[in-house]
Amino acid sequence: MRKLAIPLALAVALLAPACHKTSSDDEAIRAAVRQHLEKSGTLNLAAMDIEFQQITVDRDHAQAQVLFRAKQEGSTMQMTYALERREGAWAVLKSNPAGGQIAHPPTDGSQAMPGQTSGTELPHLHPPADMAPKPDKPQ
Repeated sequence: MRKLAIPLALAVALLAPACHKTSSDDEAIRAAVRQHLEKSGTLNLAAMDIEFQQITVDRDHAQAQVLFRAKQEGSTMQMTYALERREGAWAVLKSNPAGGQIAHPPTDGSQAMPGQTSGTELPHLHPPADMAPKPDKPQ
């Protein structure tokens, strides 16, 4: 029993710092992605719930899969962020929609988005589509 206790204690002592480091990296990566989003200003973060679904770290490179969910409508968007550790801090290098592209329904109304009844109705708070100037008609 004593022969097993010493190697087990040694293994725990060696692995414990590695677990703490991963947790620390995860928090730093979450903070780097949030900072990137705040700086870019492309999303209304107050209107979104953000869920980090998976974070993988490989030395000084990391990848974060993030799910954005609109608080009111419940629509979602998934993004993958590539990060690099620079001088001890994580920085976002690039972001891509999960699967490589953002799916958008056809504009002919053949597939209405959830909450829409036809292709002619716009989402809640969308500006009117007829705001563009119309060309003069020949008389």
